[in-house]
Amino acid sequence: MLEKLQTGEIDVKKIWFSDEAYFTLDGHLNKQNYRYWGRERLEITVVRSLHPKKFLVWCAISSHGVFGSIFIDGTLSAANYRKFLDEEFIPFLHGHDLVQGHWFMQDGARPHRTADVFEVLNEHFSDRIIGLDYPSHFQCGIEWPPYSPDLNPCDYYLWGYLKSKVWQTSPTNLPELKTAITTAVDTIDSEACSRVMVGFQNRLTAVLVKDGRHFEPLYH
Repeated sequence: MLEKLQTGEIDVKKIWFSDEAYFTLDGHLNKQNYRYWGRERLEITVVRSLHPKKFLVWCAISSHGVFGSIFIDGTLSAANYRKFLDEEFIPFLHGHDLVQGHWFMQDGARPHRTADVFEVLNEHFSDRIIGLDYPSHFQCGIEWPPYSPDLNPCDYYLWGYLKSKVWQTSPTNLPELKTAITTAVDTIDSEACSRVMVGFQNRLTAVLVKDGRHFEPLYH
């Protein structure tokens, strides 16, 4: 993928990265960011409610800005994932001329990888999909490496930024939480998103330098 970016076959400014994350009233950050690198196992206790009130939120980010938030009732399924792609996200992209020449990235979550979902993506993006298992279905596109939160701008930038903004408002109920999330998304401008996209290409380079191992510093 880095080679395609370097040769101009893929424009980093024309990639939509997507992901979903839980926002709870407990105020905990993205668990993908709980990482400790050392020779000994570090025991850390994180206190949280047994059944916290929460939203599952889906967003997509590119140099053009952030699309979302999509609030998902319960857990993500292939059916509701396909539904909001088909009825909300993709129509938005077509309405803003952001499909032709653009790529879409999704991670390897099981609801993302059904035949029905792949058919929808193929109809609109054809070979411009970055996702686990997609190339094996259509012999095109690019595989996304599993368990790679350090490469997805949603994980290394978006969720942390949004949650820090949300918890500053100290929401006490779900309507307040939903409003805080929506308001936080609106504070992200295209200039910030463009910097994040440049950071993605830097991270790909760092992965190669480290032969796939953890790399420091983390590029944003």
